[in-house]
Amino acid sequence: MLNCESLLRYTEKCKEIGNIDPYNIPRHAWKDITTLLGGDLPDLRHSDIYQYLINFKSSYNHKELRAYRSLEAYKYFIAGWVSELLIADIKQGNGSTLCIITAKVRHSQSLNEEALRPWFAMEKEGPIIAAHCSCVAGLGEACSHVAATMFAVESGANWTKKESCTSQPCGWVLPSCSSFKSAPLAKIDFTSPATKYKNFDKQELHPSSCATPRTKKQLVSMEARQKFLETLKNSGIKSASLSLIPGCNEDFIPEGCRISEKRN
Repeated sequence: MLNCESLLRYTEKCKEIGNIDPYNIPRHAWKDITTLLGGDLPDLRHSDIYQYLINFKSSYNHKELRAYRSLEAYKYFIAGWVSELLIADIKQGNGSTLCIITAKVRHSQSLNEEALRPWFAMEKEGPIIAAHCSCVAGLGEACSHVAATMFAVESGANWTKKESCTSQPCGWVLPSCSSFKSAPLAKIDFTSPATKYKNFDKQELHPSSCATPRTKKQLVSMEARQKFLETLKNSGIKSASLSLIPGCNEDFIPEGCRISEKRN
């Protein structure tokens, strides 16, 4: 339950987006954002996220939010804490389209608790208008959960603009993590979120069902290896690789060296 002050501010947020409460939008009005093509997605960029998290003025003290720590919320996205990314397009009276995006985002401290459902609203080709999350920081205009949702949309939109979804299977697949299980230390990926985020656009994101299964490598027996080397030696062609293998490199020893070896 929201306190009086937070409830009043939430009402003001809904007024800013046309008296629409995103939590009351019917389920059939939401679309899975990962199924949309690049042209159907809002034009969300890094500059828009920065502009909102840093320069957006709080309604409480009318000062800039300066939520610098929320800029690192891409770590939540890369770690797979953002799921069920949905979008609702609402036509405005002036002909513009208002996009409301929501997602499920895990708690940063309590991973076993029910995921939060933050949302943010923006013009399809304009700035972010309002955002909300039920966590304490989200009630104060900005939080890492809202920012993680923004980064998920921005990264996915950039991916689909590079290549059409119809040109490859499930190109909009986002990082996901439905559960947290223990694993041997050798199997844990210690790559930093910053490195993963830099390499995100370079990856070929395909579902596991479309990936080519890896085949187990089989070692070649010594007999097969020796037979191959003899075949290569008797072919009449000097292979540079044979010059490094004892027993096969006689043809590469200079004549002068052979004479000196015989004398010794």
